[in-house]
Amino acid sequence: MNLVVKRIASLIIKQWRGELTVEESIELEQWAGENQRNRDLLQQLTHDETLRQELINYYEAENAKEAVWRKIDRATTETTPVIPFPVQHTKRYRYLAAAVTTAAVLTTVAYFWLQNKPGPATKQVAQTATNDVLPGGNKAILKLSDGKTIVLDNAQNGLLAEQGAVQIEKQEGELSYSSPTPATTVSYNTLATPAGGQFQVKLPDGTRVWLNASSSITYPTAFIGNERRVTITGEGYFEVAHHAEKPFIVNVNNKEEVTVLGTHFNINAYDDESSIRTTLLQGSVKVGSRQWAEGRGQKTKLEQSVVLKPGEQAIAIANPLTTHHSPLTIDHSPNLEQVIAWKNGEFLFESADISTLMRQVARWYDIEVVYPEGKPTDKFSGKIGRNVNLSQLLKILEYSEVRFELKGRTLIVRN
Repeated sequence: MNLVVKRIASLIIKQWRGELTVEESIELEQWAGENQRNRDLLQQLTHDETLRQELINYYEAENAKEAVWRKIDRATTETTPVIPFPVQHTKRYRYLAAAVTTAAVLTTVAYFWLQNKPGPATKQVAQTATNDVLPGGNKAILKLSDGKTIVLDNAQNGLLAEQGAVQIEKQEGELSYSSPTPATTVSYNTLATPAGGQFQVKLPDGTRVWLNASSSITYPTAFIGNERRVTITGEGYFEVAHHAEKPFIVNVNNKEEVTVLGTHFNINAYDDESSIRTTLLQGSVKVGSRQWAEGRGQKTKLEQSVVLKPGEQAIAIANPLTTHHSPLTIDHSPNLEQVIAWKNGEFLFESADISTLMRQVARWYDIEVVYPEGKPTDKFSGKIGRNVNLSQLLKILEYSEVRFELKGRTLIVRN
C-alpha cells in the first residue's frame, strides 16, 4: 500500500478529531502546497458532507474492506514516484507518491474510519529521536592564495576580497570572480564545503560550478595560458563556458582528468564511494583515468580514456584488479535525474541499498550512521526534498521494517 496515502489519510482523520500537532499541521499544509490537485483534494476532504457520502458508499459495498484495498492498490500504482520507501527484498518494489489521487486518499480514509482506528501513521515515530538535525544549506569556506580564510555562510553579500586585479564577490549562495582589467598574475583559491554544506562559484572564465557537501575545488583567479585547469574532490556539477582555444580540464582526486571545451557534466568522486562517476548531460568530454592498483602482490599503473556522449556515464572502479573490472567503463543509460538530484535540491533513489542512501544522508545532515545489528537488506526507490529536517525524513522511513534512533549526531539504524 502507498505509505504517503496512508500518512495523508491519517493526518486528515486527526484533523477532524482535533488531534493534529503543530508539526503535523505544517506537514499537511506542505503537502497541500505542493500542487493544485493536492490543495483541491484537501479542500474536498475537509467538507463533511462530501466525506459522509463517500463513507456511506464504501460501507454499503459488499466486501468493503477488500474493495478498499483493491482501489488503493489500483490508484497508488499509477502515481508518480516522489518519496523514498524501503521494502523488504522479498517483496516487489513500490513507489510512494505525494501527488496522490482523490480515489486513493478517499479509500484509505474510508478504511481507517470504518475500522475505527487512526492507522499506523499515528504512531509517534518522532519519539525515536532524542533531538533533531536541520538540513544542510549554503555553507563553505574560501581559502585565498595568501592563506586567509573566509567563512562564506557568515559573510555579507558584496565584495569579499581583491587579489591583484581580480575582485571576489558573494551574492546569495554564489561566489563570483571578475576583473575590470586583464589579469597578468595568477594565484590559486580553494572553495570547500563542509558536511551539511553546498555552494556555487562562477569562475573567472564564466564557468559555473555547484559543489555538493564535503567537496572542494581549487582554481586560479585568472585563466592565463592555453588551458583552464581546476582540481576537485567530492562532488560537483559543471556548466563550462565555451572557449574553443582553451580546453577546460578537471583533475579529479589526482586519479582522473576530464577535458572539455564547453559542456554540462557531473563528477562524483567521494572517497567513501567505490568508484568515480563522470556523467555527461550536454556537449562532449574526454575522461582519462589513471590510478595505481594493487593486487596479487604487485602494483600496476592503469591508464585509459573514453569520450562520452550526452547521456553517458564513465565509471572508474577504485581498485580494478581486486574487483575484476576494467579501470574505466561506460554506462550508456544512467538515470540522469538521479545523478543531478542533489543539485536540484532532492534525494532521488532507484532500488538503492541502505548504505547508498545513508551515505548521502550523512553528508547532507552532517551525522554519523552506525549499524549495530548489521545493515538491513531493504531497497529504496523514490525522491524527497533535501530541505526537510532529519526527523521528517525518518518519519517516512519508519514505516518500513527499518528502525532509527538519533542520539546527538549519531543515527543508529536497526533491522
